[in-house]
Amino acid sequence: MDFKLVNSFASEIGNLKIKDIYSALDGDDAWDIPFLVWLLENPDSPVPMPAKVNLYNHDIIHILLGRDKSPQDEAFVLGFTMGSDPKTNWVHLLIYKIFSYFLYPSVFKFNQDDLKVFDLGFTYGRRLSIKEIHKIEFTEYQEHTLSSLRSLLGIKFDEIKKLRQIENTLVPHSETSRSLISHLDRVSEYALA
Repeated sequence: MDFKLVNSFASEIGNLKIKDIYSALDGDDAWDIPFLVWLLENPDSPVPMPAKVNLYNHDIIHILLGRDKSPQDEAFVLGFTMGSDPKTNWVHLLIYKIFSYFLYPSVFKFNQDDLKVFDLGFTYGRRLSIKEIHKIEFTEYQEHTLSSLRSLLGIKFDEIKKLRQIENTLVPHSETSRSLISHLDRVSEYALA
């Protein structure tokens, strides 16, 4: 199976089980994560930020949000995850933004546009009724279809569509933004039904 997560609102992918989608992905290996990123984002770190999440759950959140692996996609996913954690405050956001903009290795570094998308993801995570998504044991939901798990968590197609349109306005010159919109235009509103 070869597909991009940006296409995951298509009904044929929404009807797949989480375990099947995950097995088709090319995710990061724990050894590929630089120390500084691990220090701020990993639950095993002595000083992680709120919303710390293991790689498996992080990848499942990518799947749920239909986000691939570009820095812009990562920014949205990380912002969303931190936004869903009520413990995240402005100090955490400031620290994270400083590290991700100035100190992270180049492949993991965010630019100003990525930080706009991070804020958009953060706002969505704050608004969603489910909180602390990083604490959900997604291994228990491997047999769920993607659509059913999205429904359970309150992730709705119309909200994602609106967020992608806003993102395209915030970062119109981005290939990721254009890709998000073009793929979404091909999907019906019934993709999550």
